[in-house]
Amino acid sequence: MSSVKVIKTLGVGKGITMNITIDESEPEDSINRYAMHTICNGEEILDIPSHWHKEHAEYLSVLEGRLEVTLNSDTVILQAGDPALFVPRRAVHSFRSFEGEKVIMCERPDPAGLYKALFFNDVFSTGSFGSFWHILRAFYDGDSYIALPFRIQLLDEAFIAVFGGLAHLFAPPKPEAL
Repeated sequence: MSSVKVIKTLGVGKGITMNITIDESEPEDSINRYAMHTICNGEEILDIPSHWHKEHAEYLSVLEGRLEVTLNSDTVILQAGDPALFVPRRAVHSFRSFEGEKVIMCERPDPAGLYKALFFNDVFSTGSFGSFWHILRAFYDGDSYIALPFRIQLLDEAFIAVFGGLAHLFAPPKPEAL
C-alpha cells in the first residue's frame, strides 16, 4: 500500500489541475513529504510568469512530457527523467508548457513544509488563477514576488508590500486550511 496520498486537487486552468500530495512515510522535515503535482493535458498552456521567493528554494522535476524553464535568464527544457532542477531562493524563474502537449511537473519546497501547499490553495481557491488583487494579496501573504522588468528585487519587494497590502481591502481572505 502506497504511503503517498492526494490531500487536495486544485483547478488551475482549462485542462490544468494541481494535486497536493503527502508521503506519510517521510518525516515532517523531509522535502519529499509534501509535493505539488501540476497536470496539464495540453488543452491550455501552463504559463507561470517570472517570479522569485525570498525565504525558500524549490526543486522542479518533470514526470511526463517537457517544460521550458527560465532560471535567472537561462532557459532549459526539462524532460521526464531529467534530474530535478534546483531553484535557489531569490532566483528569478518562470516556466511554460508546450502547446498541445501533456506535461506533469512536480514541485517540492525547501525548507520542507505545508506552507507552499497552503499558498497554492490560496492562489487557486477560485478554481483557477485568482484576480489581480487576489494574486497580489496571496503573494503578500506568501513568499512570492513578481519579477518586475527592472530586475531590482528591492523594487519587487516594495511593489508587493504596497499593492499586496492594499489588496487586503479588495481580495478574499486567505484560506486558513486546505
